[in-house]
Amino acid sequence: MVYNQNSMALNSRIISAHIKGKVSAWRDRLTRELSRVKHGGTSEGNRVKTYFDGDEAFNAMLVAISNAKHFVHLEMYMFLADNIGSRFASALSQKASEGVPVRVLYDAIGSLETDDMQWAKMRDAGVTVVEFRPIAFWRKRCGLLGRNHRKNLVIDEMACFTGGMNISDQWSKKHSGNSAWRDTHCKVIGPAAKHMNRLFLASWQYATGEKINPQPPPSSPDNAADKTHTKPDNKNGYGCRCIVIGSQRFSSQKEIRRLFSVHLAQAQHSVRMTMPYFAPPKRLRKAVYEACTRGVNVSALLPRDSDVKIVDYLREGLYPKMLSKGVRLIEYLGPVLHAKTMVVDDNIAVIGSSNFDILSVLMNSEVAIVVFDEDTVAALNRQWENDLSLSDPVRDDWKIKRPWWRLLAAKVGCFSIRKL
Repeated sequence: MVYNQNSMALNSRIISAHIKGKVSAWRDRLTRELSRVKHGGTSEGNRVKTYFDGDEAFNAMLVAISNAKHFVHLEMYMFLADNIGSRFASALSQKASEGVPVRVLYDAIGSLETDDMQWAKMRDAGVTVVEFRPIAFWRKRCGLLGRNHRKNLVIDEMACFTGGMNISDQWSKKHSGNSAWRDTHCKVIGPAAKHMNRLFLASWQYATGEKINPQPPPSSPDNAADKTHTKPDNKNGYGCRCIVIGSQRFSSQKEIRRLFSVHLAQAQHSVRMTMPYFAPPKRLRKAVYEACTRGVNVSALLPRDSDVKIVDYLREGLYPKMLSKGVRLIEYLGPVLHAKTMVVDDNIAVIGSSNFDILSVLMNSEVAIVVFDEDTVAALNRQWENDLSLSDPVRDDWKIKRPWWRLLAAKVGCFSIRKL
């Protein structure tokens, strides 16, 4: 009896080691594929915390800003002059007045509604504020397309924040109540912040012509990372591997497309993505269909109604073929869904600013962080289950629930992107 128990325990350890070995080899292969991108980098020993509540994320970001010792770099698509925006403007101005270099890069389209007085007050306090791709065509580096869609904050090259949350009351339950947008953000402590800072500096150089050589501060007990994150998030305590992947506007490498394509090609069991804007170009649609053909369970959580109606029509135009190929489509019925995340085989998490659409994949400056950490995967999976409780699956009879004009718009949308 004892022999049988020992034998079973030994077999169990052998099987467990075999599975871990296969997972490790798969992760290494995926890392090699993604490491070929030009913008970003791979690092070990990172600690990651996820945020699904806007107020919690904003408070963590403001604490990090207040603890900065060497510099603050903010790269933000939408930075409004509302309650949340005023809190950030005050925190950044205060830090600049202390003599810490503070640089803010905001997108001209995303922050179009922001009162210029907010920028003027920040500049008066010593914050260097720069507009990315102004829409005034007589100015340098102007234009309508090729937006900076990132939502990044880098502190002292020791800590960084990224995800889908912009600086606005729309993400705050305190100011927007139950209509606050559903989004996902994350904080990363560790060397991944260095790669995130490199992305900021590349965007800064494009927007200003100024080249800033990164000079990471020495590690000390006083740095912002230590004060904003005192314990590791993952169970082994050693931190995790992260891959930062960024795309620069109209990049020939199409880093974000490669990010999605590689995950879909390498997935063995499941891909679960949460995407507010779902209108992938032809090559990504093919990658989705090929994954389904291999037996991978591809699921997409999408909004029933997003804040951009034309994208809803484009998305619905893809429903018939997606369903016929076996893609599991789910429509979120809660507040505006804005999260951009992916979980692959319950082993890898992706959090970022990039949507699964043509603008993000082919035109915008975007960022995503690939996290090899079971705690981060578990957090995204828990939120997935919470979101499903406010969602309905898309079935073959989905057209019955749509008015005729929306079905017509979907057909036009499908026709317009079929070859993109």
